Amino acid sequence: MTLQELSIIFFFGFLVFVGIVAYFSSKQKASGVSADVEYYLGGHSTPTVVLAFSYVTSSISAACFMGDPGIMSTVGWPYYWVVIAIVPGLIIPAVLLMPKMRQQAEKLGSLTIPEYLGQRYNNSTALRLIIAGVISVFYIFPLVAQFKGAAVLLESFTGISFNMGLAIITVVIIFYVIVGGLRSVAWTDFVQGLPMLVISIVLLVVSLNAVGGFSGLEEKLSQIDPNMLKVVQDEAPDAQMSLSGVLGNFVFWCVIFISQPYLCSRFLAIPNVKRKTIGTFLITALILSVVYNSFYIAGLTGRVLFPDVKADYLTVTMAINLLPTAVAAFMMIGIFAAMMSTATSVLLVIGQAVGRDFYSKTINKNASPEKEVLVTRIAIVVVAFICFAFNYVDPPEFLSVVLYLGLSGIGSCIGIPLFAAIVSKKSTKEGAIVSSIVGPIAYIIFNYVVGFNFWFAGLMAIVVAAICMVVISVFINKKNRALISNVAEAK
Repeated sequence: MTLQELSIIFFFGFLVFVGIVAYFSSKQKASGVSADVEYYLGGHSTPTVVLAFSYVTSSISAACFMGDPGIMSTVGWPYYWVVIAIVPGLIIPAVLLMPKMRQQAEKLGSLTIPEYLGQRYNNSTALRLIIAGVISVFYIFPLVAQFKGAAVLLESFTGISFNMGLAIITVVIIFYVIVGGLRSVAWTDFVQGLPMLVISIVLLVVSLNAVGGFSGLEEKLSQIDPNMLKVVQDEAPDAQMSLSGVLGNFVFWCVIFISQPYLCSRFLAIPNVKRKTIGTFLITALILSVVYNSFYIAGLTGRVLFPDVKADYLTVTMAINLLPTAVAAFMMIGIFAAMMSTATSVLLVIGQAVGRDFYSKTINKNASPEKEVLVTRIAIVVVAFICFAFNYVDPPEFLSVVLYLGLSGIGSCIGIPLFAAIVSKKSTKEGAIVSSIVGPIAYIIFNYVVGFNFWFAGLMAIVVAAICMVVISVFINKKNRALISNVAEAK
């Protein structure tokens, strides 16, 4: 069989298999919980290992398997700072956030991140709506990137046209998400994570062998561009991993990225906060993140082997040319799974923001859990078709740039209020509201007006948001103490 024929068979077989998993997992509903708790948090009964798989695979997107290796193929080893930062960025903040977020959210009755932060800061409706609004807008960018990446992949392997692939992807993603909510998404992420593990290892090993190992890779990269062997890039307007970029990179992964609701919502869904549960989650996440993110090196081997191929198509070209036909077709499934896992998780979070934070908590406060879930599902369908339309009319050129734009906007909004909610009882509602507004604005100014790379722009946005939180919280607390003192004196 040809690669196209095998890829088509593998693709539709994979869709059917994952669809079956999604359907049957949706039937495993927890007893004694409402429809919204079941749909949004899997009834707090999804296995811990499955949630850990979902946590990591949702973070491994089209960017990790196509966009980021493509950037690394042009930047070189300096871009590997992304991997050095992302692994501890996924694990260390989770140690700090997970137990307290789960306990506080259960005590408050929170089902979404905007709702949790709103309730944590004195039942602030304004903060909840600001964060829900930012989620609904900025998450469109990474979703568009996932849809495009999946359609490009299908076109490359199966010959299915870009627009037809978009249509198929849109329908499939909608089905996966609306059928069973978080439980369905988590189990499909688990199933999709297995081929992702295989291809991460296989293509990296094969491509390294083809260039003569690490020594051969270093020699050939030095012939292409000696700057690719540097530890960091020189400071320049277009440099992504200069020293400032490296510092911003760590802030991005440890604060901005971990604050993403489509990831940290898994913290609210874990069955309990026992040491064994938390340990299982973190160890599983650590192993998976190390293996998956080693795939970035394939960008360097690809630059040596296929120097004329466009960056976003590099890993696909490597698979087609370096692997046996059946293995290459299987790799297509792995990359497609990475995109699907992120897209379904992000789409679910947008739907939750619309269905719960806007509709049932603001527009119709008497809505039943079933009506709330229905509105969530309608929002999911609408947003999916918006992403389809964006790609149908004018698909973005660089996947990673579009992805990080959305993630940075949301992280600079949520990061400081989220961490402050966990680590400081003195953080105030007013400080959270101002920092959630100023953060995204500062990011846009630093990135697009000042001209900082998006890593350093994220760092500066977080610094500005943190300053706003601290200054305003100190002022409000001092004002409240003075008021209490005056009342006491009056008595």
